[in-house]
Amino acid sequence: MANVRRRKQGKDEADTLTESLLDHEDDADEQHPARPNRSTAIIVYPGEFNLQRFVQSILDWWNGIFGTLLTFATSCWPQLRDKPLSLLQLEQLQQLRERTQEKFDLSDPAHQEALRRLWGLAFAGEACTQLKTARWKDMGWQGEDPATDFRGAGLYGLENLIYLGEAHPDTFRRLLDKSEGARATWEYPFAVAGLNLTFALSELLELHTNTGAACDGPPKRAAARAFASLLGPDGGAGAGGQSAFEELYCATFCLLDATWLEMKASYMDFNTVLKRVKAEVEDALESRPPDMRALRTRMLGAARAAELE
Repeated sequence: MANVRRRKQGKDEADTLTESLLDHEDDADEQHPARPNRSTAIIVYPGEFNLQRFVQSILDWWNGIFGTLLTFATSCWPQLRDKPLSLLQLEQLQQLRERTQEKFDLSDPAHQEALRRLWGLAFAGEACTQLKTARWKDMGWQGEDPATDFRGAGLYGLENLIYLGEAHPDTFRRLLDKSEGARATWEYPFAVAGLNLTFALSELLELHTNTGAACDGPPKRAAARAFASLLGPDGGAGAGGQSAFEELYCATFCLLDATWLEMKASYMDFNTVLKRVKAEVEDALESRPPDMRALRTRMLGAARAAELE
């Protein structure tokens, strides 16, 4: 994989606040301890009913009840505002969750064939004579055996890479070859980065937990609910709602590369870049785009999003 050398970006240390900025208003009271505050003092004699205090206690009680109700309503509002998911959307969501649970098995002929499909996309015209070879490193796998890199991404991680190569071949080639921008000496590995994206998006969209276990029921987070609303026959905006995850994956891979260049990142910065990208995807979804086209434009801008049309 060809790389272009460039200098690393330095990091400045942030200033910290070391002392309080509060005014010392208590000094005046210490000089005149016997002087009451005329605007707030209430003198109550033993056995005397104080109407002002009674009314204030009622108001405080009501404000407490109202504040609790307001807090509860605010927390529930996003879910109340969302349209209920259709049976088709719930079914497709469950199918996605099941796909994220399938492990990669190199002994499975179908999984071997999937690896060969990816090989053909990356190394066109070059026969795949064996599945364990140092040539995989040129695609961004960590060793000679790709099976050791799948971990939490599973077979779906491989299928997402294949989808990128078959549905958007120009973008696939640009990201694989790192053909744009001033690059670091030590670049992010393309294939492993793709697997990380599959796992990160699956967690964000509540297809599985951070431990890899499958989620159940309708999504709880706003971003996951917004994504689920893109499922179905119309949500994919041209790609089809059944390809909503794959299209989001492709757009996120483009965002990862653009963020990488913007941050002038190198290999050791990958997790930092990925965390920022995941937050931007979450923000874009929480804006509740009506379809995948609007989501891509929100994430990438109109010009770059057009590449994925």
